[in-house]
Amino acid sequence: MKVAVIGLGAVGAQVLWQLSRHKHLEVQGFDTAYPGHSMAGAGGGSRLFWNLEFAELAYTPLIRRAETAWRELESVSSRVLRDRTGVLVYGEEGDAQLECAMQSAGLVGSPIEMLGVAELRKRFPQFLFPERSLGLWDQEGAVIRPERTVAVAGELARHNGATIHEFTPVHSIEPSGTRVKLTSPQGVQTFDQVVVACGGWTTKLLPHIRDEVVVRRLTSMWFNGNEDGYLTHFPPFLRTAPSYCYGIPSHDSRTVKLGLGFNDHYVTGDADRLPRHLTGNPLERQLDKFEWIRQEMLPGLARRPYRVETYVESYTRTMIEYIRRHPESDNILIMTGFSGHGFRVAPVLGEIGCQIVLEGESDIDIGFMGRVEPVFSILDREQGTTTHNAVMKSRGSKN
Repeated sequence: MKVAVIGLGAVGAQVLWQLSRHKHLEVQGFDTAYPGHSMAGAGGGSRLFWNLEFAELAYTPLIRRAETAWRELESVSSRVLRDRTGVLVYGEEGDAQLECAMQSAGLVGSPIEMLGVAELRKRFPQFLFPERSLGLWDQEGAVIRPERTVAVAGELARHNGATIHEFTPVHSIEPSGTRVKLTSPQGVQTFDQVVVACGGWTTKLLPHIRDEVVVRRLTSMWFNGNEDGYLTHFPPFLRTAPSYCYGIPSHDSRTVKLGLGFNDHYVTGDADRLPRHLTGNPLERQLDKFEWIRQEMLPGLARRPYRVETYVESYTRTMIEYIRRHPESDNILIMTGFSGHGFRVAPVLGEIGCQIVLEGESDIDIGFMGRVEPVFSILDREQGTTTHNAVMKSRGSKN
């Protein structure tokens, strides 16, 4: 069987590696750049691995499997891909995401420590915790090295015999009987199975999914502390909605990367038509969205970031992954909409994609992905505009 994987980012690289482990397959991967580049959704030097779920308890089997899958990837590659730091998840009493996280803790089975406001203030003095704050300390949480993870998966696939076509964008996919025609700068090639995993560019290659998937530009900002030592022992953290945000300290504890959620991302209908380098008014507007974090959460941070970067993300209307066959061909598997969940379970998604290609289904239950209710509506599929996503509300949003 001849299989192509289009897009070798967080998920595509994992699918390619898993497929390459089956010696009877001829596996080829296509990317507009190369595995591990920083121009799409996998840049920024860090992502969070945590063992809790904010919205859908049916997701917990994937989270349970994730730890084993990551250990296997690290063992096979002999590379360190996660730094074991622990992760703080916190919010306030009554927050829906925090309550779901507490329920998921028992289902996942990882060691979780519950912290009241007094203990939070004692252990993490950098934060201003409101009186009704509650925290969950995920002891087995970690900081993922995203670019290295993607590059390593690509290296493993190549070592197993997979062919990787770097700087080779795929222009079109066309079902052709029981096979699939793929057009790229190398010409037209035919495959038995094709996996499409190109993140925010999936809606360009397969426009029909614009009814379900939208593209966003995420902005990350890196801050120093005002004083030396302010970020010493600073935890990677996720704060739940309605004040959603997250932060990941640098390895040397001198800086922290901050990020916001869905409603604070730049709206676009085309991943190739959005400003990536922010200056002037667009930069000022982004800075304004982050300002509440410094004023109300982390007063010891410098007034302005020393680094600002943007990345492309994709979201489904349910905020749960889109893993489905193409409506016109069972030979095309579409895997997209991973933002918010994707990187921490990427090795599991690689297993799922491989199993569906080979067996037609996965032994990991993903049926719930098609049953979850949407949390926003798409108003204009070409422009990418949507209704407000109340589930992911954050303080920086004007909605």
